[in-house]
Amino acid sequence: VSETRVSLSNGQIKGFTLMWPAGDEERRRRLIGEMDKSLVRLDTVLDPAAGSDEDQAIDLVSGLEVRKPAISRSGFYTDNRGTVVTTAEAVENCARITIDELYEAKLVATSDTGIAVLTPNDALAPLNVAAFSAQTPRLNTEIAIAGYSYEGVLDSPSVTYGTLSDLRGLRGEENLNRFALTALAGDAGGPVLDATGGVLGMLLPAPSAGPQLPDDVAFSLDRETIQAALRDAGKSGQTARSSEQMAAEDISAAARSMTVLVSCWK
Repeated sequence: VSETRVSLSNGQIKGFTLMWPAGDEERRRRLIGEMDKSLVRLDTVLDPAAGSDEDQAIDLVSGLEVRKPAISRSGFYTDNRGTVVTTAEAVENCARITIDELYEAKLVATSDTGIAVLTPNDALAPLNVAAFSAQTPRLNTEIAIAGYSYEGVLDSPSVTYGTLSDLRGLRGEENLNRFALTALAGDAGGPVLDATGGVLGMLLPAPSAGPQLPDDVAFSLDRETIQAALRDAGKSGQTARSSEQMAAEDISAAARSMTVLVSCWK
């Protein structure tokens, strides 16, 4: 328990703070009285710059380092109950998993294709959920990905535009789509949207082994693979009903509102 007493005189604030164990009122009254009587106001005041730290950082609070997750990646809502799909690398060997660093989540299932399915511990009401595209995209059409590119440094997801290069992987993998776009590590697990706002797939992490690919080559697991992973986990996804193209700003808004930050805490 603490008590602070201050007074203003000649433009200067002076005083003291006393802290004591709860329940020790007798000693508190005695000490407060003695401190009131013995307080002497000096002419000097604290330098206004005292206590400032030129080496400022957003991950410091009152000079103390803020605890950070071991890894953060992107994910997206797939139903109105808050089920999230993300990349399996985001949730490996975690003591805790959070959505947007606010909501505790549990790992429901992972697939051998690299998909992880999460559910929040408490019910959530997402602003928007993924609706999987019902049409086959055409090559060289524009797509958008949403993700926490900088792994949570920014409060909101970023949207990056690119083009669909192929409906297969470089080795002919039928469950992959290849894109011409530049993505960052934090974007992995985020949704890939077509021109109608339908979700085509989930962005994969950059390959960690094999040939070094150009920076503007990215891959996603296709929508059929994601829907299969959801079914295996006892979940389901929605199918997009509209085939009309959306304005770029509407696609960005839709992508951001379904995208979440998935964090793994050790």
